[in-house]
Amino acid sequence: MTDTNDDTVQKMFPYLIVRNCEAAIEFYKRVFDAHEVMRLAEPSGRIGHAELKFGGAMIMLAEEFPEYGIKSPLAFGGAGSMLHLHVDNVDAITARAAEAGATVLMEPKDQFYGERSSKIVDPFGHQWMFGQHIEAVSPEEMQRRYEATFNVA
Repeated sequence: MTDTNDDTVQKMFPYLIVRNCEAAIEFYKRVFDAHEVMRLAEPSGRIGHAELKFGGAMIMLAEEFPEYGIKSPLAFGGAGSMLHLHVDNVDAITARAAEAGATVLMEPKDQFYGERSSKIVDPFGHQWMFGQHIEAVSPEEMQRRYEATFNVA
């Protein structure tokens, strides 16, 4: 069956709302080696839109605009979502993020699902999980291992 709709999703970009967008851009450049593609700033300097390239992925950023109800996770005291990045070296990127001011929520650890992973919250309130492939695990084996985590004596 051929899809003839004109509304097919072409791409999806995470769009992060941050306090101090300039500092967030610098943090993401330092930690993830991100490349700034563009930014739109008001005459006051407040950034209304920025685009950063993370390898082959793109994220968009904007400063908080509380007057329009646009707020960062810092305004709510937590994050309602998480970004998951697959990387070559979880330990190295976790250390680099911590050195740049992130809080490590979960130290790097080998997981039942075949990844070494860690979790941080950046200085702007966004949570990031880093994953490094270490083992091919079938969905059936992953389910068995997952269930086993609940049967710990």
